[in-house]
Amino acid sequence: MKEINRTAPYPKILLAEDDSDLRELLAFSLFRAGFSVTTCSNGLELLERLEPTPTPGEKIYDLVLTDLRMPALTGLEVLETLHDLPRRPLFICMTAFGDSATHARARKLGASFTIDKPFDIDRLISLIDSLCPKEVNGAPHPRSAS
Repeated sequence: MKEINRTAPYPKILLAEDDSDLRELLAFSLFRAGFSVTTCSNGLELLERLEPTPTPGEKIYDLVLTDLRMPALTGLEVLETLHDLPRRPLFICMTAFGDSATHARARKLGASFTIDKPFDIDRLISLIDSLCPKEVNGAPHPRSAS
């Protein structure tokens, strides 16, 4: 697990991708775009990062960007496990094996979007910008100050 942190109030993204090259590229691109990023390489690590928070209802991450096919647990299995978690972060799923049934299942389990690989990183960043809160801890985050 790797963290590329900015201090608050930057939106926090948890990135789960088993392909190390893509994981590093996405983490770097998201950091350059103004996000704080924590990475993990499989679904089990992702679930461990999201399960019980110190304060009930607390949200550690604003958004989770996850691959659907990963070792240990798939992105869909993680979504299913967290389906009823209060105040869970938003989810964007990525897949190289997307069909309409996979997209529909991810939506049913609570994913905001499912995007097919390969994708344009700038479009992904625009999508994340549209989903992330405009305020973090009650203050406008630096990405919305322009």
